Formats: sequence, C-alpha cells, structure tokens
Amino acid sequence: MRTAQRAFDEIGRCNRLLDHAQESGDEAIRELDALLRRREHAAVPVLLDRLDALAAEVARSEADRTVVRRILFGVDADEEGELADAVGAQAVPRLTSDDLPRIPTVHDVEDPGDSTLEDMWERDQALASRQHEVRLERIRIAAGHLRTVTARAVDSFGTPDATAALLVEARRAYVLWASCVR
Repeated sequence: MRTAQRAFDEIGRCNRLLDHAQESGDEAIRELDALLRRREHAAVPVLLDRLDALAAEVARSEADRTVVRRILFGVDADEEGELADAVGAQAVPRLTSDDLPRIPTVHDVEDPGDSTLEDMWERDQALASRQHEVRLERIRIAAGHLRTVTARAVDSFGTPDATAALLVEARRAYVLWASCVR
C-alpha cells in the first residue's frame, strides 16, 4: 500500500512539474515576443537556455513517470510511446536563408538606362527602398518561424523527443533571425 501511495505521489510530482514547466514556457514565449519586437537578439539565447533547462527537467520527470506507470499499471513502453510518436511525426518546420526573399542588388537591373546623374540617383534610392522592404520581410519571416518553433516546443513538453528536436530548430532559427537583424 505504501509503495502504491509513493508511486501516486511521484505521478503527482511529475504532473505538477509539467504544469509548472508549461506555465514557465508560456511566460518565456511572451518574453520572446517582446524581444523579437524590440530586436534584442542578445537576450534570446538566455531565454532558449531556460527552455532547454525546463525541457531537460521535464524529460527526467517523464522518464520517472514512465517507470512508475509500468510498476502501477503495467503500461508497456510501446503503448506510452504512441503519443510521443504522434507528436514526433509532425515534421519539425525548417527555415534556411535560402527560404527567405533575396535582397535585390544593382546587378538585378538589366539595362538601367541612366542618362543623367539624377536618373542614377533615383534608381539608387528606389533600390535602397526595396532592399529595406526585403530586409524587413526577412526579419518578419525569421522571427515568425522562431516564435512558432519555440511555442511548439513549449506545447510539446510532455514528449521530450519532440521538444528536443523543436528546441534544436529554435536555436537554428535564432541564428537566422539574428543574422537578418544585424
């Protein structure tokens, strides 16, 4: 009886930890949103480190839960892995610099037809404006991807393998976003 009570207490502890991790993760997503809006690229790795630590803690807790469930209910690892497989089956979205809009250059104009310095100046101004628009679009796309992947990682805390894969992509997305911001 005492063993069963300890096992149920352990499951309760795992549930509380998962709830706490989810709340902390949701708070981290709100912080990430603010950092992305302000383009504070130096603060994002610290936030991702916090999420990595939370994910590791939850992964250890979920391993404990698996053992306790096997003892109490005889749940086979294959049965329990079905949820993890379902979440893991969703492909981790990838984004690379090749997926972002290309920044136009002066070489994109076939025949500028500049007859005066004023024509050249107007063409350069139009190009600079277009380059600025494309840079903003690249930042928006990269930031959106970083936020989406990070939010999916937080939502998948209960399935450690999916969370780990999503957090790896979040690191890649951060590097891409930071390169667009700089």
